[in-house]
Amino acid sequence: MRHALIGLCIFTAACGQTSLPTSPSGMAGVTSAQTQANGGADVEVTFTKWFTAFPAMAGVTGGDVPGTFAGTVLGLDPLDNGTIVQLEARYEVAGADPAHSFVAHIEGKQNNPTQKAVLNGTVITGWLVGAQVHVTYDVIVPPTGTSCVPGAPVNSTCFQGTIRVMQGSAS
Repeated sequence: MRHALIGLCIFTAACGQTSLPTSPSGMAGVTSAQTQANGGADVEVTFTKWFTAFPAMAGVTGGDVPGTFAGTVLGLDPLDNGTIVQLEARYEVAGADPAHSFVAHIEGKQNNPTQKAVLNGTVITGWLVGAQVHVTYDVIVPPTGTSCVPGAPVNSTCFQGTIRVMQGSAS
């Protein structure tokens, strides 16, 4: 239960803020790499992310697109039951191959008791623009004095999951 409350407090930034402003992308080169999604196999990007200074996130990616992760929580709304948080975010994947970089706008829910989340959205800029995305992640609390992955801050909660880009979903 303590971890669920910590997770909720992380998302609400001092347990009181319920909406956040949008922010422009700081990801270089994404807008010049517009490739329309037109069919083919799904792309699966694994990630581990953490908050740098709420609402900003950083992280690493792997799977089909190794590289780096950046993101921003655009909105959150803890539901009345106290266990579910409605989220809106911008995820930016910068692939080691710049042609595979993209930005997705996603929305969904995090269940604090299970420490799992499911979000859906669309690639809005970059590789496979227009494709639908499906994101799942687990909240990971590392043992005291450690980090989730190299590069993550020590004692920082991480979020580990998969971004599935469905190439055939563009209109």
